[in-house]
Amino acid sequence: MISAVNEFLDDLRGGRMSESPLVTVEQGQLQGRIVNSPSGKAFYSFQGIPYAKPPLGSLRFKAPQPPEPWDGIRDATAEGNVCAQIDPVFAKSYVGDENCLFLNVYTPSTDGAFLPVMIWIHGGGFKWGSGNTNLYGPDFLVDRDVVVVTINYRCGALGFLSLNTPEVPGNAGIKDIVQAIRWVKDNIHHFGGNAGNLTIFGESAGARAVSLLTASPLTKNLISKAIIQSGNALSSRAFQRDPLQSAKALARSLGCEAEDVDEILEFLIATPAKDLVEADEKLNSLQKVLETSNNLFGLVIEKEFPGVEAVISEPFINILTSGRTANIPILVGTTSLEYACERKTDDLQELIPADLNLDRNSEEALAIVEEIKKLYFKGNHTGVESLPEYFHLLSDKLINLDTHRYIKYLLQVTNRPIYYYRFDYVGELNIAQKIFFSLGLKYAMHMDELGYLFKNDFQKDVEPTPEDIKMRERIVRLWTNFAKSGNPIPDENHYLNTNWLPVTNDNLYCLNLNSELTLISNPDKEKMDFWEKIYDKHYRIWDETTNQSKNEPQIDTFKKEPEIDTYQNEPEIDTCKKETEIDTYKNEPEIDTPKHEPEIVSVIETVVITQVMNKETSVSEERTEVVSDSDQIDRAEVETQITTTTLLENNDGSQTLIVTEKTETPEQAPSVKEMILEFSEPAQLESNEHKPVNDHINTNGVDKKARTSNEIKMVHNSNGAPKEVIRANDPPEDDLPKNIGVNKFVSFFESLGGKK
Repeated sequence: MISAVNEFLDDLRGGRMSESPLVTVEQGQLQGRIVNSPSGKAFYSFQGIPYAKPPLGSLRFKAPQPPEPWDGIRDATAEGNVCAQIDPVFAKSYVGDENCLFLNVYTPSTDGAFLPVMIWIHGGGFKWGSGNTNLYGPDFLVDRDVVVVTINYRCGALGFLSLNTPEVPGNAGIKDIVQAIRWVKDNIHHFGGNAGNLTIFGESAGARAVSLLTASPLTKNLISKAIIQSGNALSSRAFQRDPLQSAKALARSLGCEAEDVDEILEFLIATPAKDLVEADEKLNSLQKVLETSNNLFGLVIEKEFPGVEAVISEPFINILTSGRTANIPILVGTTSLEYACERKTDDLQELIPADLNLDRNSEEALAIVEEIKKLYFKGNHTGVESLPEYFHLLSDKLINLDTHRYIKYLLQVTNRPIYYYRFDYVGELNIAQKIFFSLGLKYAMHMDELGYLFKNDFQKDVEPTPEDIKMRERIVRLWTNFAKSGNPIPDENHYLNTNWLPVTNDNLYCLNLNSELTLISNPDKEKMDFWEKIYDKHYRIWDETTNQSKNEPQIDTFKKEPEIDTYQNEPEIDTCKKETEIDTYKNEPEIDTPKHEPEIVSVIETVVITQVMNKETSVSEERTEVVSDSDQIDRAEVETQITTTTLLENNDGSQTLIVTEKTETPEQAPSVKEMILEFSEPAQLESNEHKPVNDHINTNGVDKKARTSNEIKMVHNSNGAPKEVIRANDPPEDDLPKNIGVNKFVSFFESLGGKK
């Protein structure tokens, strides 16, 4: 079957292609052209296709609107405008236009070949870039019988300014990408593409966008696979710290001192795009973003407004760790040395990840610095000879650590394959040092793999070696195989002569892409283990802000999750009786292995309260209505199940967890109103390095089912009065990064008057 399709495509390329390809999409007709790739094969090119209405005038900063139809045949033989920006690579000056929402489609056939579709999202720090062929020529990919789509989206303040209002909530640039994907979904069959097989892939900021889109409700059921190259949305640099203050700073730099958001919006809409872009560059250059890890106009966690679509309205890590990302195959990786830049300071505290929220010169920060010196540097960490070691540390902070964390978290919540790679090849087609770096380092660096995936202007005067051509053929085959089937090496051959195993909890298998393909396990294990322990100790998930102005009310992040939120009004679901049917967190450990406990026997008693439905009201213990609508329930019959958990320290240093249970039915339980919440320090547990545990616990020879995540746990004081109410799946404080449900608990707790 595959050979027949290839023969058909070869016939088309051999001369039967239409000299004037014409395609009809929903908005009208498009006239494309025929292009010959470097291999001599021909393919169809359709460029400058508008996928949204031009975001001009009152539409500036706002979500994209659907495209308008056109009369007659539209010329699609030239690329559209790039977003207004300061181009640091080619023009090195102001280029582009606000009217920039265009995409390009490149296809081997328009005759219904039903080919896989690959949608490329360019990088550039959300500040610059485009899908144009000067950097992202599709030739090598299209040669492997896929349809390639490249897009432009709004960058900088034009794409990411947020006023925390329904009119300008932020993330307009990401919503541009969503609109482009929707357009592709509706129209790609006219170009020979399969709308049911869309792979989105991107690098750097494009990779952050890809990972974010796998977690966004706006792309639900649109994406089939994702390729994430050198970055993801766990990066603290990806999100704005204070969007409203960033907007005010931009307005002030242009002469507007207004504090009212409506006045600021009116002023910024009236400002010429060139002035906006140049002011943005002065405030927020790429160099400043790297130095401060603060992108003034990056992604935002949006406030929720009725009728307004939000890309993301809670921290990305919440969505990731609770299993609400798209359950699709993922291919993710990095280069061997991501970043090399001038060392501005010898203070290694600058390289402690910002999301750990450690105070400078604190005991904890200084202790981490000493460990960093031992782990990363052979000698003096300030000497010139230590620069390569410093660059590896910088690369870990900016890219590698977040990639490791992303894979680890994703492993706990998906049953789809995750393929991990490292690009380690240095050849004539590497482009990083031709664009940004001139240090003469013999490493594959940030962006270098792009020279093998795409045809670009840097290759015009380059004569690739046979090894370069072999590497290009390898990476193109890996990426397109994955887009076709979800498996990058379905069959071994001359180019792909090894097996690529997906990662597991025990082994982070990684394909090292060099002169030879090598499958390695747990790369940089010592360093990643070190950072994992640091995050276990210091990272607090509730420190992930909603990235809104400090004076703004907090967002209730769990109100709009209909597909998994069991707090919604769904009376037909009896959560007391059918817990296993709605437990979407099957891969999360219910009980974690304790750590740092003294050699004593500790006994923790918990009382699990299960609400019984009364005849008048269909309410379960799972719902917030049990509290907020508690006037409807004066007294509820309850079944009290007392669970005694005993932790034993064995002589060999291991620990044994013993659980016993008994059920009591008191004559009368306290009403919900009478439950007084008091926040106390919970016991500290550990997740056993992210390894899932069996959902059954052997208790005195009896195999018992571990508790599901749909129960309410009450810890009692010695007098029997309830001491605190928490969700059974909410972890102890020290274990928060590896568990789920935390922000829901915090929001629920604070709604009752509790304090963090």
